[in-house]
Amino acid sequence: MNLRIYLTAHWQDAASPCAWALLEDDGKVRESGSGNLAALPQCDSATVIVSADRVLATTAILPKIKRSKLETALPFALEDTLIDDATEAHVTAGAKLPDGRSVLYTLNKNWLSRFLDASSAAKVRVRRIVPEFCLLPARAAEWSLAWDGTQGFLATANGMGGALDSGDDARAPVGLQLRLQHEPPAALRLFALGSEVQAPNWGIKVPVIFEKQSFDWRKAAIPAEAPNLLWGKFAPPPRISEFLPWLRPALMAALLLFTVEVFITNLEWALLAGEKRRLVHDMTETFRETFGADATIVDAPLQMRRNVARLRHGAGVSDDADFSPLLEKFSSASGSIPGNTLRTLRYADGKLDIDMTLANASALDTLQLRIAETGLTAKVVDRHDAGSALNIQLQVAAGGAK
Repeated sequence: MNLRIYLTAHWQDAASPCAWALLEDDGKVRESGSGNLAALPQCDSATVIVSADRVLATTAILPKIKRSKLETALPFALEDTLIDDATEAHVTAGAKLPDGRSVLYTLNKNWLSRFLDASSAAKVRVRRIVPEFCLLPARAAEWSLAWDGTQGFLATANGMGGALDSGDDARAPVGLQLRLQHEPPAALRLFALGSEVQAPNWGIKVPVIFEKQSFDWRKAAIPAEAPNLLWGKFAPPPRISEFLPWLRPALMAALLLFTVEVFITNLEWALLAGEKRRLVHDMTETFRETFGADATIVDAPLQMRRNVARLRHGAGVSDDADFSPLLEKFSSASGSIPGNTLRTLRYADGKLDIDMTLANASALDTLQLRIAETGLTAKVVDRHDAGSALNIQLQVAAGGAK
């Protein structure tokens, strides 16, 4: 849904009525009416069609300055053209012409600011403001004119146009006659503003083509090249949907890379899982070949180590998980760590539980490295910083033991 608001020069404040139309996504008018801003239907996006007599369209050669300074400089480029003070003008740059000039659209800044403040207070989200004459259908080398029998507005080339003074069926508006003398088009297409308007008999030299199709601001399509008078300080806050056309390629590329990364990661995990299953199967088969096919297997590596240890003990040979080998290797590793103090030591089930004091955390890292070099594994069960020292509890076992 899109809300269109028709804003004329009669609008003064929040209490002023204005015409509106609520459009479906396909451009059909769902409902329309007139009322103040607070009474308008709620919609996420509102487009304002500002009447031609409120917008001055002209051309000028713009100075070559940064865009950040352009908003301040534009009014002074039209200082000789404006009736009001240049500081009261809000100017929007349009199309650039082949001769180097640019089309400029001017609105009264205070009037525009007052309208936007009232819209914000009424929770009307204005996203775009377009001059009424930019909605007239245009063809190359032709002008378009909207006429209600006594007055109207004109759209010329390059998105320019403006309001016309009064006239009648026999006399063309003076402003139109002056324009035609300066640079006449190949034809003038006239669109009626209302069903009762008849083709005028102006007697001008330019052919007048009376279109059967009347002009209605509610239904008229807004050209893609039509200017949005909301820019600079008056620009609406950006919405994510407006950046999607530019973000979509990057998002698609990121999604593709993410999909490839997930696929490769899952493939690696699948290969590793298969390798693990193969190793477990081989160890299980080795265990059964060694200790009998009827053996109950829960953890083949651990059971193999324990059975081998029992066999070595039965033959009078010490095992790596015995107390003496564990203590010897641990003593060798901890002996190179200065400032360590052994408080308690316990041995059970092939593991050494050790309480000791080290100088600092760096000493703990060094101790774990030395223990790993001896073929043992060390697990820090608990650690406590005592200020000038580090109290730790280690569990040391033969490599691979649990």
